[in-house]
Amino acid sequence: MSLHISILTTLRQQVGGNLSRLKCLADIIFAITKSRSVNLVKLATDSQMECSQSSRYRRFQRFFATWELPMLAITQLILGKIPKPKDGYILSIDRTNWQFGKTHINILTIGVIVGKIAVPLVWQTLPQTSKRGNSNTKLRIGLMSKLLEVLPAKDIYFIAMDREFHGKRWLAWLDKKEVTFVLRIKANTIVGDLLAMECKRSRVERQSIWGMNLYFGKKEVRTQRTQTLYVVSNRFKSKKALNAYQRRWGIEVLFGHFKKKGLNIEDTHLREAKRVDTLVAVVTLSFFFCFSWGVILKHNKTLPAYIKRKSYFRAGLEHVIEMLNHPKRLEQLWNQFLGWIDNGAFPKKIVV
Repeated sequence: MSLHISILTTLRQQVGGNLSRLKCLADIIFAITKSRSVNLVKLATDSQMECSQSSRYRRFQRFFATWELPMLAITQLILGKIPKPKDGYILSIDRTNWQFGKTHINILTIGVIVGKIAVPLVWQTLPQTSKRGNSNTKLRIGLMSKLLEVLPAKDIYFIAMDREFHGKRWLAWLDKKEVTFVLRIKANTIVGDLLAMECKRSRVERQSIWGMNLYFGKKEVRTQRTQTLYVVSNRFKSKKALNAYQRRWGIEVLFGHFKKKGLNIEDTHLREAKRVDTLVAVVTLSFFFCFSWGVILKHNKTLPAYIKRKSYFRAGLEHVIEMLNHPKRLEQLWNQFLGWIDNGAFPKKIVV
């Protein structure tokens, strides 16, 4: 069985929709994985469609122009393969951006942390009118509301956020929905009756911050950019909140793999928000299948040393490309990979 057929089978079962569009989607995922690019000209060259290169290119153009993105179906597909940890899923929200010509593309993403990396669950391309590309409360609440349709708050351990995601209305909304949050704050944030930078240590009791009663934590860290980390949480006390915040970095690792370190999403010439959202969906599925295979590979006790040194995603991506180039020589592993796409799941210890 070929990769695009196996992917198509999974998409028909989990995502549903028009068969012709699903075939095109499966072929694009195949081509992105093989070429490590989202440039439509390159994808049309690596496509397995039995038609001319120009016909493939036009078909891919039509796909991004007309496909109705079933985002929550993709979210359910991903969550269906990630066992829920004992305390619940850890989420991270952040924004990635790049520039094409004069157009600034900003994508707000909520991902689930799996090991040391995040996997996208929901996302939205922000409007060009957004201030400096930043998200606002309405956009954040809208995106999080979508996720809560398929992932109840009781199944979320916490969501980690960087300084951009402050704001009383947004944080109060999360608290009302019973979602635990851990947020990094600026040094000049007022904590009780002092600035955060003036607090000598973490506070045991809740403090008044933006009119809310939150726990406050402070920690010295060794980096080139900053020396002190300040965080607040609606449910975690200072030490626990500081430790929890470290998990946020997984979404930064994800964005690195989406860009130059992996699938080169910045190669795209797409600029319209709807089409960029569709592109993120396709890249997410390509990333997820390769990352998943990397997890399987690196849990093999006889793994060669050169693979052990790589991240889950890079190990999976490079091995999938090798299997695509040598399907007969690696037939046994190839069949195992296709079987995972059909009905596999992550080892439970990887998501803790």
